[in-house]
Amino acid sequence: MTHFRRLFPVAVSVCLAGAVLDAARPRYGGTLKLETTDSAAMRHVNALAYEGLVAIDASGVLRPALATSWNVEAGGTRWTFRLRHGVKLHDGSTLRPSQIADTLRAGHGDWQITSEGDGLTLDPGRAVPDLPWQLADPSNAIAIRQGTGTAVGSGPFRIERVEAGLIALRANDEYWDSRPFVDVVEVRTAGSPPAQLTDVETGRADMVSIQPTDVTRIEQRQPYVGAGFSRPVLRIESSSLLELIALAFEPPLATSANDGIRRTLAAAIDRAAIARVVLQGHGEPADALLPQWVSGYAPFVFDRQAAPLSRGAVAALPAGRRALALRVAPSDPVAQAVAQRIAVNARDAGFVVTIQSPAGLGPRFDLRLLRLPFRAATPPEALSDLTAGLGPRILTLLGRVTRPDTGASLEDVLAAERAMLATDIVIPIVHVPELYAVGPRVQSWNGPAVLPSGAWNLADVWLNAP
Repeated sequence: MTHFRRLFPVAVSVCLAGAVLDAARPRYGGTLKLETTDSAAMRHVNALAYEGLVAIDASGVLRPALATSWNVEAGGTRWTFRLRHGVKLHDGSTLRPSQIADTLRAGHGDWQITSEGDGLTLDPGRAVPDLPWQLADPSNAIAIRQGTGTAVGSGPFRIERVEAGLIALRANDEYWDSRPFVDVVEVRTAGSPPAQLTDVETGRADMVSIQPTDVTRIEQRQPYVGAGFSRPVLRIESSSLLELIALAFEPPLATSANDGIRRTLAAAIDRAAIARVVLQGHGEPADALLPQWVSGYAPFVFDRQAAPLSRGAVAALPAGRRALALRVAPSDPVAQAVAQRIAVNARDAGFVVTIQSPAGLGPRFDLRLLRLPFRAATPPEALSDLTAGLGPRILTLLGRVTRPDTGASLEDVLAAERAMLATDIVIPIVHVPELYAVGPRVQSWNGPAVLPSGAWNLADVWLNAP
């Protein structure tokens, strides 16, 4: 009996160690259930089905995809890419270099594009030092049009069906970079954010998009983690900063006669408190339109031309000019929370801000709180994405500002951003990432499920047994 008692703990330890190793071993099969209210869900899905010459990896740097290598010649105006051999499309055919060239020509009619053997030469006609980064954008993914008008790709998943509120993808068994672990990915785009958060908490979903204001709820519902206690049920994964929350002034406050009011309100906003408290640490104060990880230049290059009004000068204004109506989307809790904090800061500066959240047109308003996403990883494309979200009215008010063209130099981007900020018509508040709550079944073999670019890294995801 004594001998058995001595051996019993050893046997249990061996069994437990085997169970832990088995739980940590990637396995094939299963359906990953993802829910999102992101209007750009199809963009994420397309990035899983269609891939480009290069991609951005989990560390935020370029990696080979359909191209295995590349180099630049002729002073930066001509790029040569070596293409991967034997890549299979979702219909079973082999991807040809001529098909890649035709697809890129359709999107870049002013480029000279030729293919020979396993080489592809791109000549934009001018020096474009960040051209590989441009090609990593999903808009440059290779989608081969068939005679029926549908498109096939070579990505790790193929789109199986698209219907109202549901997109289903199936693993590409012949993917050149090894088959994904999960068999099926179901992306549901219907339902409200609270319902989707409940789904991931109860195990009906494996991964859902969330807002910074949801983080406290998730943390409060986690079990205590300590010696002998349970591990967290959910984890939070984040992209890089991919969205700007900003104020935009409307007429007549957008005129030069009200420059002082706009400057004063911009100076009064406590951006650090909004990022730290309102967004619960999932955001950074924004002194520029683009975050530094995209632009590469520091926010201090944007110096204010004139000082804000004093508290006495604000108090001397007519009551009608000190009372401001702020329009906020009624269904956006993050925007509502940020607007409440801005109203408090404005009151400290002598203004009275009333928050409007009408379901329809509503009464006249003086400024709007906007959420401006940008997807591109290069400065000119990112600034173009961002300013497009301002809408034609604000762009008209900005007047002399010219958005940089694709491939514009960093100096041109900086000049355009300086010109926009100098008007104080658009006031950056905070930059925020895309956030996801990920359930305990979801494990990752190489990198997180959400990449810094915001792309879903689902080819490397596998599911624990229930």
